[in-house]
Amino acid sequence: MSVRMASLFISWLACAGLLAWPGDARGGSGAERDVLAFARAGSVWVCTGDGGGRRELCPGFLPGVGPDGRNVAFFRSGGKGQDSADELWLHDLVSGGERRLASGLAAYSPPVWSGDGRTISVLARDGQGMTQIVTVRSDGSGRRILFAEGDSGAGFLCSLSPSPDGALVTHDMVAAYWIGPDGKLKERVPLEEIMGSLAGGVTSAHRLAVCPTDPGLLVFGHSAPGTPRFERVMREPNSALSVHDRWTGKGKNMRITPPEITAFDQVWSMDGKRVYFIGYRDAQAAEADLFRVWRVERFGGGLRELTLGENVSAGAR
Repeated sequence: MSVRMASLFISWLACAGLLAWPGDARGGSGAERDVLAFARAGSVWVCTGDGGGRRELCPGFLPGVGPDGRNVAFFRSGGKGQDSADELWLHDLVSGGERRLASGLAAYSPPVWSGDGRTISVLARDGQGMTQIVTVRSDGSGRRILFAEGDSGAGFLCSLSPSPDGALVTHDMVAAYWIGPDGKLKERVPLEEIMGSLAGGVTSAHRLAVCPTDPGLLVFGHSAPGTPRFERVMREPNSALSVHDRWTGKGKNMRITPPEITAFDQVWSMDGKRVYFIGYRDAQAAEADLFRVWRVERFGGGLRELTLGENVSAGAR
């Protein structure tokens, strides 16, 4: 067995609960040190990766917590409509202070932080409805368009996530794009090379997220058959999460959410050991308050419902 395969096998044992991950000097599990930000009922909330310490912060939506778990970037409406994501704000979890970073945005993704916490990026639309990646420094300066629909032949940009090499990862319906901090295309990979036959089940509502500790490990959302109960209630395909290790080659994927769970909007924990996502059980599909924050280990196992909410993001103390 190669060193790489041995490492993956040990990781799988740990994530399946067959091998314990040792805690660090601070004690407690990694999930307890994760800081989650999520939206619910028109407000931004935070909790730990175990669902503890849950509290409401402020009015807003589409939150993105910084990598150090101290600051939460989020959106408020600047008067263009209740759900208009045109003002980017920052909330300091230590001081409780808030300040506006940018206005005049037409954002449709949560803010994504760079690894050093100095830059915030969002997916937005221009005046013609074309998609673009807009970046701004965490002090509100240096706003610019990093990459846009049409650049390098890219189509409608569907999602945005950070990569540990400092790039931003986005995708259209055909390919994934790694965009460097200078706005230059670093890599274009056809979705079929990552997802195999599952690429046909990717929609504009799905996300592609790169593990923060392993740039070759990706988790992506895709359509999948639901349980009979789900299909009877929702009358549409289900949505699942699968992991792909680029080292293993085309279409070598592992589904990490079970058939009875709808899963989307996934993000990684900062240590790359857990995936947080939004979803619900098929038995909950008819409930009015539908969306929940969930946690699963990166190779499956340890599935846990944490709290009601949506648009989850993750940092770490």
